Amino acid sequence: MTLPIVVVLALLLGTTGGSDKTPKSLPALTPSAPPSSAAATAPCTTLLQNLPVRLEGLAPRTVHPVPDSPFVVAWGDPAIILRCGVARPADLHPGSTAQFQGFGSADGSDKVYFDVTSSGSNEIYTSVDRAVYVEITLPSKYPGGTYVTDLAGAIAKAMPAVCIGGQPGAGPLPPASRLCSRRP
Repeated sequence: MTLPIVVVLALLLGTTGGSDKTPKSLPALTPSAPPSSAAATAPCTTLLQNLPVRLEGLAPRTVHPVPDSPFVVAWGDPAIILRCGVARPADLHPGSTAQFQGFGSADGSDKVYFDVTSSGSNEIYTSVDRAVYVEITLPSKYPGGTYVTDLAGAIAKAMPAVCIGGQPGAGPLPPASRLCSRRP
């Protein structure tokens, strides 16, 4: 697998100058890696190329995913963690009553829809409308709108929508086969 070294180094090392809300002496993180998948390689590589080096002023964190994977990145302390190529969210199934939240531009042209769940003091945002599921773990310290919107922009730029993640009632009802909950 070829991964642009410049992108990886920039995410691992950050940039100098500017406001830095993350101390440089923080230990490396060891989050769990998404399952290895050949289908995730190209979309996740493209996503890494579109991610910001700094996220709203937060410096990147060093990560050592277990098992090893290039598709896990993090920013800040406590860390906001993005994992590309995660498993399908449990809430995403035919007949689900889960409400998906859209983040992106006001006109909806690059809106990404997420299944939002909680785990301890973290909110977990998992994209549901892209070819590969992307998970963002957001500690309660951070307001979701700004950070998730920034990352949703990178996701939208890297991967086109493959299904409709919006909720019925938000315009004309799409064919059931186009809803993300019906996705194979």
